[in-house]
Amino acid sequence: MASVALAMMVVSAPGRAAVDLTLTGADGALADNLRAHVDTDVSLESDLAGRFYRDQVRESLRDGAEALGYYEARFDITLTASPEDWRLDVAVTPGPRVRVRDVEVRITGDGADDRVLAALSERLPLRAGEPLNHADYERSKRALINEALQRGYFDYRFTTAELAVNVDGGWAEAILVMDAGARYALGEVTFSPSPFRQRFLSRLVPFEPGTPYTAEAVADLNQRLLDSGYFTDAQVETRRDAGPPARIPVEADVVIRERNTVTTGAGYSTDEGPRLQLGYQRHYVNNRGHQLSSQLRVSTVRQSIDARYEIPLADPINDHLTLSTAWENADIEDTRSERYSVRLARRQTFTSGWTRTQSLRWLEERFTVGVDSGRSRLVLPGISFSRTRSRGGLDPDWGDQQRYSLEGASEALLSDVDIARLRLDNTWLRSVGEAHRFKLSAHLGGVATSDFEQTPTSLRFFAGGDQSVRGFAYRSLGPKDDNGDVIGGRYLTTGSAEYSYGLTDDWRLATFVDAGNAYREPSAFDPAVGTGFGVRWTSPVGPLRLDLAWGVSREDVPFRLHFSIGPPF
Repeated sequence: MASVALAMMVVSAPGRAAVDLTLTGADGALADNLRAHVDTDVSLESDLAGRFYRDQVRESLRDGAEALGYYEARFDITLTASPEDWRLDVAVTPGPRVRVRDVEVRITGDGADDRVLAALSERLPLRAGEPLNHADYERSKRALINEALQRGYFDYRFTTAELAVNVDGGWAEAILVMDAGARYALGEVTFSPSPFRQRFLSRLVPFEPGTPYTAEAVADLNQRLLDSGYFTDAQVETRRDAGPPARIPVEADVVIRERNTVTTGAGYSTDEGPRLQLGYQRHYVNNRGHQLSSQLRVSTVRQSIDARYEIPLADPINDHLTLSTAWENADIEDTRSERYSVRLARRQTFTSGWTRTQSLRWLEERFTVGVDSGRSRLVLPGISFSRTRSRGGLDPDWGDQQRYSLEGASEALLSDVDIARLRLDNTWLRSVGEAHRFKLSAHLGGVATSDFEQTPTSLRFFAGGDQSVRGFAYRSLGPKDDNGDVIGGRYLTTGSAEYSYGLTDDWRLATFVDAGNAYREPSAFDPAVGTGFGVRWTSPVGPLRLDLAWGVSREDVPFRLHFSIGPPF
């Protein structure tokens, strides 16, 4: 004991700089592990300290080699001193590596029939036929423990955990037998004080009391509370020791958001010019989680106001019934319209990410198209499917959006005209590396009607503008009457291809080509083509796009400056 203490005192005393290690004969993971096992940050005061240090290095190297299955490795160690430092040269002869001959994993107790645990046991890091790595053995044990805890087997224990190594035979065998014990179940969820009744709060809980415990279910509850819009913060905790045997009570501590929110906003786009927006939302009208919102929008070409009352259904996050009413007045190019609508809709979002909306809309619209005027009352049942996926926050570098909708009206069902309207929209965004970004979009639409002249302008198709065929004014493309006024079409076909190159994290250069048109008959399709270039800036208030575009399909080649703020979809 005295000699060991003396050695430690000598080694730790101040002296020459750290040891300079040179390792030969080993590479890859073995070389890295050997270097990691050797402590070179030592000070050696004497030859005696050097001899002690060299013996310690040999033991450390042997541990490092055996950890990777090299039980017969040999080390030729030379330690030399210079006036400035010590030099440590190690020549390694690895020898044969032990391989894993067999791995036996068994789960007993309630987890014996757990398919998740069974599947995990088949893909553990330690595998038969592979070279031995002691870290794989420890990682395998840890993986079983973590999965057991994640799935509620809190009383687990290893009845057998052995790693046997036969150096002469060059093989190793592992046996891991875990008694998972009883699986705990989730208990009742209690909430901190809130203005909501318990029956409503229980609909936010994604599991029933008695459901087998999973950490995923607890995390899902926490996320659902945050996603609900009723709380600014939520912390969900389990109390394993506070409930009956094998039952875990759950406590949700929530922070209620302000009941009322007023928002204001201003923006600009070349389609509508400057615009102002005022919004109001009552985040909870009553203890059943009903919500009320309204919004006023004003621009030079469009003014609108709407109100919406939303009722959460069985799943308050993904299933809503909405009653809304709206008024809008628009004066765009050669069309003017004023419309009132009342809409009842059910919106359901599924685990696939798709949202289905079933609706019934009453629409009354007075409109002027060119020199003609009309007024229509329609009752429009409809259905739509949509999905948006994106990565990258406000300015995504990957994503796609699909939206498909169908609406119809019939004179037999209190409408002035028979109408069926189909709309298909797709946008696709992908990046190659950090610099190259590609965006493709396609928009198709069609209207079947018994009287096109009585079809409101809001149901007709127009093209041109920031989100359509750039190089042409907003809604300036489509069939024209005898006076040259655009009156809208039965059909729509537009597409766009854009490439942008990243100059910095916030700035990109873009070039694009858009094509398409609205038209009366399929044989009359005459695509307008616009092309140009622009810049993209990820501003603090959202992505900003500025485009210079030319309508190259026309002889006079119109030029348009397009400016807009907001995400790509």
